[in-house]
Amino acid sequence: MHRSKLSVSNIILIVICLVVILFILFQNLINTRDLMQMSDQGFTANAQKAAAHLSWGSIVVILLIIGVLVYNIYKTIYYEKEIVEAREKAEKLAQVKSRFLSTMSHEIRSPLTAIMGFTELIDKMEQDPEKKKFIEAIKTSSEHLLATVNDVLDFSKLDAKKLKLEKKPFLLTKAISDVAFAMSNTMAAKKGLAVTTDIRIPPNFTVNGDWLRLRQILYNLLSNAIKFTSAGGVKLVAVIVEQNEQKAIIQISIHDTGMGIPADQLETIFEEFTQVTASNSLHETRRSIKGTGLGLSICKLLVELQGGIISVNSVVNEGSVFTFKIPYEITTADETIGTEEMAVTTNDQHLKGKRLLVVEDNDVNIMLLSLQLKKLEFIFDIAKDGVKAFEMFQESDYDAVLTDINVPRLTGDELAASIRRLTNTEKANVPIIALTATILQDDIDAYLQSGLNAILVKPFKQEELKDTLEKFLFKAPLLD
Repeated sequence: MHRSKLSVSNIILIVICLVVILFILFQNLINTRDLMQMSDQGFTANAQKAAAHLSWGSIVVILLIIGVLVYNIYKTIYYEKEIVEAREKAEKLAQVKSRFLSTMSHEIRSPLTAIMGFTELIDKMEQDPEKKKFIEAIKTSSEHLLATVNDVLDFSKLDAKKLKLEKKPFLLTKAISDVAFAMSNTMAAKKGLAVTTDIRIPPNFTVNGDWLRLRQILYNLLSNAIKFTSAGGVKLVAVIVEQNEQKAIIQISIHDTGMGIPADQLETIFEEFTQVTASNSLHETRRSIKGTGLGLSICKLLVELQGGIISVNSVVNEGSVFTFKIPYEITTADETIGTEEMAVTTNDQHLKGKRLLVVEDNDVNIMLLSLQLKKLEFIFDIAKDGVKAFEMFQESDYDAVLTDINVPRLTGDELAASIRRLTNTEKANVPIIALTATILQDDIDAYLQSGLNAILVKPFKQEELKDTLEKFLFKAPLLD
């Protein structure tokens, strides 16, 4: 239960009132002493009248002061109660919004998994150039829809201050150059633009921080620069602007030769759902470029969440420069994300003949997973509920379990917990990979606590599935 607390201003008022009351009482004592002396000198009647007036006057003043104090305390408690109720209501609304967005994400991601998965498989089989154009259009539209959903969800989590940062050692130069290389060979290549880099940071410079969020910021800024640039190119400059033994402040600037942003619109550029419109000459061009208007606001929130700042300078028809600074802890850790998680893993050991238990109740998803696993030459059995899967797992030997979270009778995380409790150590150590369309971090953390090795968030590509399976099939088991 919430306990009301007096505000600083009310405490000060109480102290002042108490001082005044003590002063009045003190003066009353002094005056009473003087009146007693007058009484001794023969002024008894006058002294009694003066004492009576003095006593009543003091009582009235004290009562007024007490009344003011009681009123202020009552008002404080009353308003604070209203504030608490309003805050609780706002928190409930935030929870409802968060749950709604999670449900919306799940309902969009689930069919997107099938759309993107089958499109990827057809694209690999189809040779007709005309049909491949149609397939590419489906892929582009699906990826745009997924990016839109991700933007809305990221902004919602950032706005509600529920996004958690992870601190892990990573190679700063590699994190930056990987994103620049990927953008140069995909989005920029399609437009015939060059993405150049000027990274003035030592290759082995290792810091503690959230490398995923840094990559997200870079991706958003680079894609924005490429999107609004039709000729010329995009340049990324990264430098260390301040450094001591413990910390370093990294400054990264993204320069483009695009259409630029009018001066009167620079102040609103980082606001949510903002699509800058310029002069008439640029208006039609900007209208043709679609987006949620959340990319830059997400960048700003992510930078500030890490204790940094972001700014922009722009000249219409010449280009823009987006600059951000983030402080990082310097580390000398030997194990960095740079070699294990940031790069796509490759393994020479073949997957052919590896046995999987697939737990999935959706027929479309079963069809998709079957095609993907056959392409990778796995041997696999399928169970449509968790109880049946647990029985099959106990009866047969499997190299890994691939399970959807929301399967009937025994959910994916409950199945994982049951497997981890087996007395047969070899079976209890089998890698378990979950598939889910849920993206709430609290839910994912809870799933991982059940004993899952990894979670693949839908939609995922066949290469991601292959890399994840390889990572755990050819790695030490989860339990000792």
